[in-house]
Amino acid sequence: MKYRIKKHLPYLIGLVALVYYVILSAKDYTWVFLSGDSGDWLACANWWMVPQPYGSPLYIILGRLIGLLPGSQPLNLTILLSCLPSAITVGLVYLTVKHLTDSSKEASTASTGSSRSSFTIPLISSLVLLGSAVFLSQSTVLEEYALATMFLTAAIYTYVRGNKVLTMTLLGLGTAVHIFVGILLLAWVIAEWKNWKQWLKPAVIYGVIVGVSYSFTLLLMAMDTPRLLAGGLNFYSVQFYWTATTGAILGQLSLFEAPTRLLYLGALVLASFGLALIPICSSCRRPITKPTILLSGIILITLWYYGTNLDPAAWTFVAFASPALSVLCGLGLHKLEARAPKNSDIGLHRLNSHYMYVVAVGAVALVLINGVFLNANTLTNENPMASTYRRELQSLPDDSIVLTTPGAYGLGLFYTMSEGKDLVPLVYHYLDSWEFTDYATWLRDNHEILVLPSTLDTIEANLKTVPIYFAGSPNVDYPIEPALELEDIGRTFVKRVKGLTGLPPLPEFREVK
Repeated sequence: MKYRIKKHLPYLIGLVALVYYVILSAKDYTWVFLSGDSGDWLACANWWMVPQPYGSPLYIILGRLIGLLPGSQPLNLTILLSCLPSAITVGLVYLTVKHLTDSSKEASTASTGSSRSSFTIPLISSLVLLGSAVFLSQSTVLEEYALATMFLTAAIYTYVRGNKVLTMTLLGLGTAVHIFVGILLLAWVIAEWKNWKQWLKPAVIYGVIVGVSYSFTLLLMAMDTPRLLAGGLNFYSVQFYWTATTGAILGQLSLFEAPTRLLYLGALVLASFGLALIPICSSCRRPITKPTILLSGIILITLWYYGTNLDPAAWTFVAFASPALSVLCGLGLHKLEARAPKNSDIGLHRLNSHYMYVVAVGAVALVLINGVFLNANTLTNENPMASTYRRELQSLPDDSIVLTTPGAYGLGLFYTMSEGKDLVPLVYHYLDSWEFTDYATWLRDNHEILVLPSTLDTIEANLKTVPIYFAGSPNVDYPIEPALELEDIGRTFVKRVKGLTGLPPLPEFREVK
């Protein structure tokens, strides 16, 4: 009976994690936990279109297929692309730690620890991940991180099992979901640089998967898709799409802001892992194995990315390092246990031998605390900004002009349009990118009101017959503000859509009394 329970324990852990994440998940369109990009993924579930950089081809293909299912689209996508992958990741952490501790040389020398190592330490490692605040936040909203992290963790598991082909296959699929997995491939290079010849053939599989998947983004550019976030298939559009983001934010954090960022990072890691940080540090004791080097590389690359990124919202990337930290926690507990019999100090012996239970209690406490304070469903109901914004967009008259800002508001507008609402989207940031003329061209081709006359007086006369709304930075009631100053909107409208250069910044819009 005990054998059967231990054999099926990974599945039981995954099932418990799935129930936990589904209960806490947002049940409606939401922006909590910096999930403003969810409007993009929901739009791609309805339209074939190029999403935000860098394409995430596998993610949008899966989203498109899931979008065909009956029921609530936001809920279906959240459960199948976030909750389920994260639950699988929790189970993979158990399997990875179990394999590493069972095969460790130290297991044979720990007379009192080998039986515990077979399931207790892996179970605690899974609990540590389940209690991680940053991992939980991305497991209960519609974002890419959960699915990409699942493939990354599966690649770690197959790596410790010695399957190079499957490892590179899984890394390729992870990169097809989120490009950051490709950056984390550097950790494998560091761990296996002496054996690089053995990885050449498996690396070809990775290259084929990534090449084919991101060719799908180019295919969408070539197709007659909405030019909302990318232009058509030409050299300049591709170059602008692939370089517009990273060059502006990566490695751009100033020295003056770095101390604050590091303090925030420390608080984030402490809140996510708590008492588990001690065995995580203990995992770096000798002997240092290749898996330890790999896991440490993944963690350091992720923390470097967040620590130097100009965008403070990049803390969500720490989710990529959470499974690696949880595995290191298991390795650290195993090392502490293996060293316990060698200590003559009885008090230290007991501390090393039983500290795992202290970590387990701390992990359970984080699971319960985060379940209360990081409940995405509760937070969404208390702050229904996204769903209210969507309902107000749906209530606007057809052919209304909606001027808004990039990010959550612009992507939410695209999502509403993809559901069949006929609106004219004027997202200021994209119209301000003069090189991105395909956006203005697509607007003119799809909306008659944008077939511009030659004079400002004429366009202002036309605009008086069309409802114009501004959506952005809402007040407590989250309204979409109507009736802008027509002179300001008219001048900005003409200049942006015609694509003139050397324009002044966006004027301060005033509500007409």
